[in-house]
Amino acid sequence: MTDTDHTSSRKQPGNRPEDHTDWVALGRRLQNIQNTLVHHESTPRYGDDYYAEALRRLLTDSRCGWISSAEHQWLLDLHTQVDRRNAQEANRRAREARARYATASRKIRAELAGWLRRVTNERTVPARYRREGVLLAADWLDPATSAAPYAGSPASAASSSPRQVAVSPVGSEVLLALRNAGEREGRLAVGWWQQHALEGRTASEQERTAQAVLDGIDSSDDAVVAALPRFDVAGYDADRYQAHAPVGAPGWSELPDHDQALVVEAVRDGFTDAVRDGVAVRCHAVLTAREGTR
Repeated sequence: MTDTDHTSSRKQPGNRPEDHTDWVALGRRLQNIQNTLVHHESTPRYGDDYYAEALRRLLTDSRCGWISSAEHQWLLDLHTQVDRRNAQEANRRAREARARYATASRKIRAELAGWLRRVTNERTVPARYRREGVLLAADWLDPATSAAPYAGSPASAASSSPRQVAVSPVGSEVLLALRNAGEREGRLAVGWWQQHALEGRTASEQERTAQAVLDGIDSSDDAVVAALPRFDVAGYDADRYQAHAPVGAPGWSELPDHDQALVVEAVRDGFTDAVRDGVAVRCHAVLTAREGTR
């Protein structure tokens, strides 16, 4: 029976070009172990090549369940790539869901605020200060549409009309595009972080830093998270919005305060998620490379 008669047609681990298994050294060890266990001596009997070939035929058979360290690393790398793609897809879906939620939440708040303004009057809420409290709650829910101090005034009656409810000019497509712009800036910030936090240090220092940062991100450690690049909320202005906004988006001055806050939140969320994901990938790469050299 030849070697090909009892092995699978699948490419065997030992036959991979990158497999550097020293079968002769393994055969020598097997021969020494067998001599010690069976013959109680260390005299070579059949030669290292004989045991090496026997081991190679046994362990490269697909039925034995053994794979070489090279193929094991290849499988780990493959799973890492699959996990990274799955994480990217999950993040993309989460971004889209957050954008849809922001749009739906804004509409729900506007409808609820409009209902409060319509039903709040001197008959339903006789106490003036309670009416003011209800209208303040409506303003908090929908700051894009202001209400009078209380429902009995003419201005309040005008604001309570359904025709007076402002329609937000920022849709889910605009928010998603802004989030993507924040992600692009976040990926650039990750390169800056790697340059200052990892590069130029010894391998052991890089490993310690990468492990500490990964642990901190996983546990949401405030000190570790605070050391990562952060989005400049105070510095976000009309110029940056113009650079981020897609074609056809409303101008910064056209956005109500509430929508401007949504814009800043979308860009900040994209930036923050890209930074954490990118830093985690760089740290994993450092630790994987370190393990490969051991």
